[in-house]
Amino acid sequence: MKTEALKEFLNAMTDSIEKEKIELFEKIIDSSKIEQYDNPNEFFYAVLYPWEKFISGFLKSTINANKDVEFIFKNSQYIDRHFCNLFEKYEGSACCADKSRTIVNRLLKYYQEGEEIVFNYEAEYTYHLPKKIFKSHDHIIQFYESIKSLLYGNPEKYLEALKVVLL
Repeated sequence: MKTEALKEFLNAMTDSIEKEKIELFEKIIDSSKIEQYDNPNEFFYAVLYPWEKFISGFLKSTINANKDVEFIFKNSQYIDRHFCNLFEKYEGSACCADKSRTIVNRLLKYYQEGEEIVFNYEAEYTYHLPKKIFKSHDHIIQFYESIKSLLYGNPEKYLEALKVVLL
């Protein structure tokens, strides 16, 4: 019963998405029983990969997402954790989540609208702004590109970006 209600809800929500994407969603819902998979690779291609394609299609059709906008939406928690952990280590735990969320939101705005990341340290409230690390546009973009590469199994850019933070 819950599966049918979920299908109806999502079908109503996604009227503007092409029929193929809705059919893909229904196929996933009908076939996704974890216990039927013998290994992670099989599970990935049977369940996760179709969901990823569905989410990509959803983002492209609703917000016309480019590759970086799509990456940020799909991996915002991953990006946020990297920035937050470094803020906590180098600036203390106070407001580290606010700072990392600010950076994720500014990254999104940069990749959606081309607005360079510049912080106003003269504003009334600055608790959410970086104080020691990730204060410049270039540094933020370099680190973002590095964690993007790291997720895809290429650690070189990440190691180089960490050197900048450590210095």
